[in-house]
Amino acid sequence: MRFARLHLLAVVVGAALVLTTAATAMPGGAGSAALKVKVADIPLAPADASTEWSQSAATDWPVVGGSYMNDRYSTLNQVNVGNVASLKEAWHIHLPNGRCGSANNTTCYRGEATPIVYGGVMYMANGNDDVWAIDATTGAILWTHLSSMAPNLTNICCGWDNRGVAIGDHRVFVAQLDGKVVALDQTTGGVLWSATNGRFQEGYTMTMAPVYYKGNVIVGVSGSEQGARGSVTAYDAVTGRRVWRFYTVPTPGDVGSGTWTNNSEWQTGGATVWNNPAVDAANNVLTFTTANPDPWSGRGPGDNLFSASMVALDPVSGDYKWHFQIVHHDLWDYDCPSPTVMFNTTIGGKAVPVVGESCKTGWIYELDRTTGNPVTQIDEKAVPQNGFNNSATTQPIPAGDPTMDQCAHQSDFPATAPDGKPFIIGCIWTPYDDQQFVAVQPGAGGGTVVATSSYNPNTGLFYALSANGRTAFKAIPNASSLYRNGRGFTGFQGAGALPTAITTGQLVAFNATTNKQAWRQNYTPTGGQTSWTASSQTGTMTTAGNLVFVGTPGGVSWGISAFNASTGAQVWSAATDAASEAGPMTYSVNGKQYVAMYAAGRNVNQAPFTHGDSLYVWALP
Repeated sequence: MRFARLHLLAVVVGAALVLTTAATAMPGGAGSAALKVKVADIPLAPADASTEWSQSAATDWPVVGGSYMNDRYSTLNQVNVGNVASLKEAWHIHLPNGRCGSANNTTCYRGEATPIVYGGVMYMANGNDDVWAIDATTGAILWTHLSSMAPNLTNICCGWDNRGVAIGDHRVFVAQLDGKVVALDQTTGGVLWSATNGRFQEGYTMTMAPVYYKGNVIVGVSGSEQGARGSVTAYDAVTGRRVWRFYTVPTPGDVGSGTWTNNSEWQTGGATVWNNPAVDAANNVLTFTTANPDPWSGRGPGDNLFSASMVALDPVSGDYKWHFQIVHHDLWDYDCPSPTVMFNTTIGGKAVPVVGESCKTGWIYELDRTTGNPVTQIDEKAVPQNGFNNSATTQPIPAGDPTMDQCAHQSDFPATAPDGKPFIIGCIWTPYDDQQFVAVQPGAGGGTVVATSSYNPNTGLFYALSANGRTAFKAIPNASSLYRNGRGFTGFQGAGALPTAITTGQLVAFNATTNKQAWRQNYTPTGGQTSWTASSQTGTMTTAGNLVFVGTPGGVSWGISAFNASTGAQVWSAATDAASEAGPMTYSVNGKQYVAMYAAGRNVNQAPFTHGDSLYVWALP
């Protein structure tokens, strides 16, 4: 397989863009304590922490997934199932969303970032790609970097968003919505370099948290519905020079290119990368999953690799290792935008290196991360057919329990569709055409979307959030011929608002050796909410204190909750001033454990809109 390894010099900028230091936290909570960490004393991240950061998180939470494995598990147990009910707010600050912080903020920004902590300093970004360094014990701001992006970026899917930053080699890295990768000085927040990873005018943007690994910063592009061609790229962390690039839609002649029938479809084929990869340093494997092909409807026959797939690369060279396609010729946006999770377990008496992910389909897929082969049963099974959309004849279906209901119900839809005909009520693999609306469940917002999953080695359980969303589709004739790069287009008609289709969701725990459900917590809308969708896409974090922490809901309309990791019993909750779409995390400073979560408001696609910009931290008294 050929790969483009163009060594282009990045635009190097002097270390002095927008910088602010402060001795106290922003107003808004208990974070107004005096500054304890001095800017000059900020601990610097090493050039290579691949061994240390491959271990489960402990004192530090140095990457957004807790460790390079993305297991979101912490060995801290000062806060445990016996005393978690005593958790109190330690501090709370506001991270204002820049120029969009006016009346328009209800539809502009989203907050999906997980903070990272290294050496008592927290690094955090908001939906405007502004970045802060914060004293992790008091909430006092050490420095601020403002992205200064143009406020009129138009080719961005799903709201202005950022899922976190990365640190390494004395730098902080942020992937911006305008397609730029930016390196900041870790002690000042000044810009060291920026590199263009794609032009937003052509549909290329970035919402993922970067990954710093062995001298490179690794990023993927978003924008499947904007005519983007997916890729993952590594940049030299010191110079900004491009080191390697892997295209997730192959160039003709490369591995997988024969799965695209129309020779022009691959150029705007989607398969973008929404979330940060996981890295197995011992086996030299980087894994990530890709988005759907685009347009959703009207493509020629073929599986459309590497769309809706889990892909493994060499993290140093970018060379292809293996792939496993989760949905062949995806018509429904059934991709897996959540981060992959790596862990080790024993199956059938053998130690197995697993990579798993909970997906929109409503299943959890578990593979051997060194080979890509299933470690729990996944069978290719025949599925319903429709010649209009060249639907795949089979789909890979796990033998484990689904996280959600996978069939639509007549009671969730009006008597007639927008075209005046009745809905065809189908299930997960029901294809559609241009003749009549087809209702399916899960929908594009069902199952696990961007919600982060976690794995606890003590319980052997994999924790995921899932929503019971449903969607109705009707194809647009000749969709591929109407498609244009840089313009949002899906190739189908939606049925509009479905007033009877109230979305519910669940927190589920699965036995990783069997892929069978161990326990579940079901949720319904509360506190005047009309949908649980925003809440279902927060995330999970688990600890050696036998706890699972989850954002909204869990007993309060907006807030954070803790559950017994073994039984699923709820043991604590606290309110926040807005809902959360970000996963919680935990860290320790001077022997004291803290739990943190960003609460930045509702999903922009789900009314009623509410806006927030709050970073909360809790600790024992």
